[in-house]
Order: sequence, then structure tokens, then C-alpha cells
Amino acid sequence: MKILALGAHPDDIEIFMYGLVSIYKKEGNQVFTMIATDGAKGGCQTDKLLIKKRAGEAVAGLKNLSSPIFLNIPDGELGEIPEHKKIIKENILKVMPDLIITHSQHDYHADHRSLSILTSSAVSHYIPVLYCDTLMGVNFQPNYYIDITDHFEMKKEAVLKHNSQNPERFVDLFKLMNAYRAAQCNAPKGKYAEAYSFISSFPFSDIREILPPSLKLRPFYIDNQNGFL
Repeated sequence: MKILALGAHPDDIEIFMYGLVSIYKKEGNQVFTMIATDGAKGGCQTDKLLIKKRAGEAVAGLKNLSSPIFLNIPDGELGEIPEHKKIIKENILKVMPDLIITHSQHDYHADHRSLSILTSSAVSHYIPVLYCDTLMGVNFQPNYYIDITDHFEMKKEAVLKHNSQNPERFVDLFKLMNAYRAAQCNAPKGKYAEAYSFISSFPFSDIREILPPSLKLRPFYIDNQNGFL
């Protein structure tokens, strides 16, 4: 399959989707990564210097997945003009993926929300879309969990390539978040999971067949004297 990971900013794929996308890559699927904005608002340097630096960081962070496609829409302005939808649609059509992974329409970040809405609108009912978790799960209701434990260190290394963004803070956050998502499935300590959601709609009422297996549940058991354990 062709898998397209579409992030709003130069570090979003690494923070929110890296585990799942690396699983697809390991399984032999063709992986594409695409970054919508130039990331110019993500620091205190002048825009041009920061844009160049963040592009280099993205190339380094995603090197084990693919060479990223940069759309270079101005950071913080995504969706403000109709041309942005055209740019996104044209570049998606160049790839013609079997699955798109992108942000949630309920994300806390305006660029993330805009990209999600523009992407869903651009592909309509022709390409299924899987929505990734938000930072610390704010406003997000997942319905699919992916075990990324074996890919967690690679995800960490990828995020740490983004030196301009004080990446250690994001490592701390997604470590906590991915451990929590695994715990929601009653996974043992030391497991990490990324959470996603998909919307059942024609003709993609159920896309689990094209997703990696969900995190295996560790069931509770019944003790005759003490009840559920």
C-alpha cells in the first residue's frame, strides 16, 4: 500500500504518527511524508533562517521513513485562503495514497484543525483518512490503539533531531501520553501505544483491515474470592 503521513509542521509526523508510520514502513509498504507549513512561527529566529533550519531537521527526523514533501504554506495561516486546499489536493493526487494519516479536526492547534478539514474535504470519499492523537489527548476520542513499543526509541531519536524546538519537552510529553494510551488497554508497564480515530462513513465504514493489528488487550481475570483482578 501507499501510506501518506501528512503533518502541519516540521515535527508533527515524528511526535504524533511516527510509531504507526514506521510499522507500515517495516511491513514493506510505500511510505510518503508531507509537511504542510514552513514552520516559521516555531522559534525566535528570523523566518527565513528558521524555515531552512526546520526543513533540515525534518529531513533528518524522517530519514528512516521517506524524504519529506514540503508544501511551504505560511505557518499559522493554513486554510486562510482557498489556494491552500488546492495545494494540498494537488500534492495528495501526485501520491495517490491508499491511506492518509493526519491531524484530528478537534485538535487544539488551529493549523492542525485546518489541515485535517482541508485534507478530508480534498479527498472526499475517495481515500480513507486516519486521525492521530492530539498533544496529551486534548479533545480527542480514540477508537484504535497501535502498539509502538518496538518503535518507541526510533520515535524518540526522530523527535530529538528537531533541535530548534527544545525537543526534550516533546519527548517527555509523548512518553507520558503513549504510556497512558497503552495503559488504557490494560497493557503492562513499559508498553507504549499511539491512539487514532477513524470515522465510519461510506465507502470506508471499517478500515481496520488496512491497519496494523491493534494493541493486544491484557484481560482482567476473575478470582473466586476477590472478584476482578
